[in-house]
Amino acid sequence: MARLIEYKNKFLFFFVILLVIFPIITVMSYIFQPSTELWVHLSDNLLLEYLSNTFIILISVAILSLIVGVSCAWLVTNFVFPGKDIFKWLLVMPIAIPTYVSAYIYAGLFEPSGMIFESVENYFGLGKELYEAIELRNIYGVIFILSICLYPYVYLLAYSSFKEQTYCAMEVGKSLGLKGAELFYRVNMPLARPGIIAGISLVMMETLAEFGTMDYYGISTFTTGIYRTWFSFGDETSALHLSSILLTFVFVLIVIEKFSRGKSQYVNTSQKSKKIKEKNLKGVNRIYAFLWCLLFPLAGFIIPVIQLFLWLTETYSYIFESYYLQVIINTVSVATIASIIIVLVSIYSCYINRSSDSIYIRYPLKIFSLGYSIPGVVIAVGIIIPLTMVDNLQAMIFGSPIYYLSGSLFALVLAYLVRFSTLSYNATESGLSKIKKNIDLTVQSFGLSNFTILRKIHMPIMKTTLITSFILVFVDIVKELPATLILRPFNFDTLAINIYELASSEQLSFIASPSLMLIIISLIPVILLIRKTINFSGENEITN
Repeated sequence: MARLIEYKNKFLFFFVILLVIFPIITVMSYIFQPSTELWVHLSDNLLLEYLSNTFIILISVAILSLIVGVSCAWLVTNFVFPGKDIFKWLLVMPIAIPTYVSAYIYAGLFEPSGMIFESVENYFGLGKELYEAIELRNIYGVIFILSICLYPYVYLLAYSSFKEQTYCAMEVGKSLGLKGAELFYRVNMPLARPGIIAGISLVMMETLAEFGTMDYYGISTFTTGIYRTWFSFGDETSALHLSSILLTFVFVLIVIEKFSRGKSQYVNTSQKSKKIKEKNLKGVNRIYAFLWCLLFPLAGFIIPVIQLFLWLTETYSYIFESYYLQVIINTVSVATIASIIIVLVSIYSCYINRSSDSIYIRYPLKIFSLGYSIPGVVIAVGIIIPLTMVDNLQAMIFGSPIYYLSGSLFALVLAYLVRFSTLSYNATESGLSKIKKNIDLTVQSFGLSNFTILRKIHMPIMKTTLITSFILVFVDIVKELPATLILRPFNFDTLAINIYELASSEQLSFIASPSLMLIIISLIPVILLIRKTINFSGENEITN
């Protein structure tokens, strides 16, 4: 009986894993499909543009995020200057605003309804000249928007890495004659390298997955190319060819990131864990440090939020419309349902992996954990193909489909499961690892099933971890645009879709209400990150 239950558990596990990785398999299988006439046209005329634009944006955003994130983290962890304690958390805040929302806001800032246009026009009478001189809807605008929104990934991990370093390492470097910039590049940067590389990898993954900014600013990249090829030209084969190339990009980035870290470990071998002595900046350097750290949260968070509030004063009546209330209900309901399913699947997968040492479980879970790195538009395309086949099969058997899977809530939840399971799985695995295996062995001796053990023992112990996982997944689902746009049921709008449609129809002032709601929701995990990452104790020593 016990063996039968074990087989049932493993069957359910492999079914769930197969459900999650099947879209990836679908996309990659189209590499070998015959080309169409449209694909020949794309490869001859547009593929090079997709490649070059994607590559330029990817490298530029990575470099700018590296410079901003590392420099700001170094300043707030090693120096004392005005506003330092505020900048510690303020530098994280731009991550709360989805990139596509920032793109819409900055496009409106320089238009007649925008704050910057009105200020320049009212005080200098140069509104027309400003409007004609500054054009953000190009590749440079995309690089600017993505950089000010994504640098916190690098900042957070660099901050943690610098904070964990001890003064002992710097003393060794100084004893070898290193000082100033040379000490930073030869000692501090190598010690922080794993965290910085992880941050840059996240920035590059997010850049590859970005759709809303590219689409609104009219830049041809792989994500916009996939969407247009499918929904404008109706060629699923060519769209999947593009998806397979983009997916290959993602896999290459993952391999490079793993290879660059290798098996290197950076540990403090000293028995003394003396904190780094913070240097008190003087004179003009204090002003430079203050302005540098102010610039990026100002551009990435403060200015966009002020503009949204100014638009809200003009369009606040939109909040009281029944459609807006329905959008919020749709968003909360689908995000709640999907988040609960994802957390349950994650804890079940973690427990199966914990209770079995089989490579047949470990390796599928490695593929399962790739979902977050795959762009939403690729996942959506990989899901809609097999679901359409199932609909056609239903039509052949029953005359018409009993339930249309494509364009249904099932398809949407499945896309979220593929995309965001990694977030929940990693958090759940971390929490589960803190529970000793002796507890499992003791409970199993009473003849309880895995489901019962999870429900009555592990889940109550892991309540805080599961709530955190739920919040992280919930927020990312609320912000997800391309997968929701492609797979949502007819006339089913979420906050992200509502913002996208209002911006597409150039009603930029009306995005204030849904955007502020989205930012408020997004602030929840940001606050959690700040509380876990940022040190406010002021324990470090200060030297002149």
